[in-house]
Amino acid sequence: MQNQKLFLTPQERSRIVNLLDAARIDDWARFKALSDGDFPNDESMREQFDGSRLIIDYDRIDPEQQFAVGVDPDGFRLITGQLAPRDDQRQQVIMTIYSKNLNDGPFISVWTFHEELDISSL
Repeated sequence: MQNQKLFLTPQERSRIVNLLDAARIDDWARFKALSDGDFPNDESMREQFDGSRLIIDYDRIDPEQQFAVGVDPDGFRLITGQLAPRDDQRQQVIMTIYSKNLNDGPFISVWTFHEELDISSL
């Protein structure tokens, strides 16, 4: 059996686009409201938002190419995005999103939104 590439659902793609639009225009309230789940630590996520939103090259975003989907046996989907930086001096930004279809519709929650660690200097 060959591995089949999993794709974003229309709801996931739309939510990612809206999250990144909120980041692009520095709208923390909208970004937070677009996550169906509460952040475990609002202060930490706000710091991730404030830093990461300045790094991303928004003109090079293609959700279908930059986000990968994995499915857990319980049915939840872990979506990981690798977003290109504006310049070569920065690492890419990693966005992870949890997604699951519930009885009342999709549940899509942002887990992380941070600059990738640069381990090359270690």
